[in-house]
Amino acid sequence: MKRSLLLSRSAVTILFLIVELILNGQTVIFYENFSSFTTGTHSSPSTSDVSGVLDSRTQSPGWTGSKIYSAGGEIKIGTSDISGWIETPLIDFSGYEDTIVLKFDISRWPGIQSNVQVSVNGFMLGNSITPSDEFRTFEIPIISDIDSGKIKFESLAKRFFLDNIMVITRNITSIIALKDGLIPVRIFPNPARDVITFSNLKTYKLLEISDLNGTIRKSIKSEGKDIIEVSLADLQPGLYFVRFLSDKRFIVSRIIRNY
Repeated sequence: MKRSLLLSRSAVTILFLIVELILNGQTVIFYENFSSFTTGTHSSPSTSDVSGVLDSRTQSPGWTGSKIYSAGGEIKIGTSDISGWIETPLIDFSGYEDTIVLKFDISRWPGIQSNVQVSVNGFMLGNSITPSDEFRTFEIPIISDIDSGKIKFESLAKRFFLDNIMVITRNITSIIALKDGLIPVRIFPNPARDVITFSNLKTYKLLEISDLNGTIRKSIKSEGKDIIEVSLADLQPGLYFVRFLSDKRFIVSRIIRNY
């Protein structure tokens, strides 16, 4: 009875979340909140490894992993001595015009340095993550030319907590902007190691390069210039967003700095 009530509440929560995202012009492609992992707590997780029975508790079948522990409605991955990982079922990313974004909450074992890698089909999404003691929400874009894949969260050092994994679409307005007369920007080479070139910039006044946390790392005035070369030497290897701003609109693209 208690489990049925918990599942009912979880279903209602998910329903309201999906409705809210739809009203905001977003589509939920995949969602897991680990609400059925009820044993243990955040401060005192269960000591039973549930890696072999994930499908009995998750909302979608097909999960795999190692060293996974229930923590009162969230999961702990890894132990003090052994790193762990968890991988989603196969997710279909095809057929969506908007940008596809992975969103999740993550924290570390309090006071213990942790390092987590997120990947799709073995392709690392952005830089590795260093969680903090408190849960923090991360958003990482998924490369658009991947039709389907499994998302893997893997501890590179020590244990971490994970909750509210979500794959959604997000309208970045680039398609709308192009219909309003903006010229698509050419970016080359991409990926790049030291210097990247942007051309067809006469329509735009400013370009901003930001990391996956939304922090603007570079801001460059481009008004009147058609071609700009930008040094990437001071950026860590990984994935970045670039916004090209005109008077009223902007388009967004992605760049990758190679190792």
